[in-house]
Amino acid sequence: MSKYDLLKETLLGNLGDHIPFSLWKHHPNLDRTPQGLASAEIDFHKKIDHDLLKISFFGHYPCIDFGCTAEYDGAISGSTTLTSYPIKNLTDWETLEPVDVNTGEFGNQVHAVELIQKYTHGRVPTMATIFDAAMVADRLCDRNFVKYADEHSEILKGALDMITEVMVDFARATLEAGADGLFLATQHSTHSSISDEHYEEFIYPYHQKLISKLRGKAKFIIMHLHAREDNEEIRFDRIARTPGVDAINWEDQSSALSLEEGKRRSRKTVLGGIDHNGIFRSGTSDEAEEQILKAVQAAGYEHLIVAPGCVVTVDTPLENMIAVRDAIRSINPYE
Repeated sequence: MSKYDLLKETLLGNLGDHIPFSLWKHHPNLDRTPQGLASAEIDFHKKIDHDLLKISFFGHYPCIDFGCTAEYDGAISGSTTLTSYPIKNLTDWETLEPVDVNTGEFGNQVHAVELIQKYTHGRVPTMATIFDAAMVADRLCDRNFVKYADEHSEILKGALDMITEVMVDFARATLEAGADGLFLATQHSTHSSISDEHYEEFIYPYHQKLISKLRGKAKFIIMHLHAREDNEEIRFDRIARTPGVDAINWEDQSSALSLEEGKRRSRKTVLGGIDHNGIFRSGTSDEAEEQILKAVQAAGYEHLIVAPGCVVTVDTPLENMIAVRDAIRSINPYE
């Protein structure tokens, strides 16, 4: 069974010949050039042979062409840290302009997809990582998103409209470059990250707009719900009803919402099960294997892709990754 067929059947809720398995991680410094990112992603897949390849662009790629600067400071997540921001006061929003996604940092990511596709085509489905407009806007103003939402809502909405259009253009460019699907990440899915009123006004409508414009282009759309702290409450039911989303990924091993419960409530395919900040990273390979087998048994085999809740840390042992992969592939879904 090809990895493409396996993914298709899993998203439909059917069993394949094994449970699909995916891993993703950042490749700090290497990911700052198209050639470096492509080489790193291809090399990682050759080692792990996962069933779905998420192309992990460097963490702040959407912010650079709008005027941010970033550097890698050794974070174990592999993500960069922003060092400057273009929005320092209200008038800066009014001078923010759309960017050409085929040039600059956006263009670098599109070129990386083209290079990766030369290896992945016919071998493994890929998905490009897309961030929602609120995440980009929050970074552009040095995490003062709520302040502008409270005090200058119409100006912020204008910026969100523009950023959404840029992200739609970029997503389309990655699909045209060869990506099969999209991994849409939001950092405002939890109740602690933003109020319900702000979510309904500044977050959810822009998700709907982005997804509706991309649904006909992408073979699948997976939504990632990022949580900053353990046990944060996610607006799961609201997000699960979003039209056009095929599957949902969240940090199930550190949140109160289990994979089994998320699957039941969403009636969609779920991605998770790997304790990426715990045993998977710091335990032995036997411990990592035991943890994931328990998670899979609890979740059930249908509508499941075994994956981390967020990026695998750069210090996670390769032997743990291989042990978990082998443990998953040892399961016969039909027994």
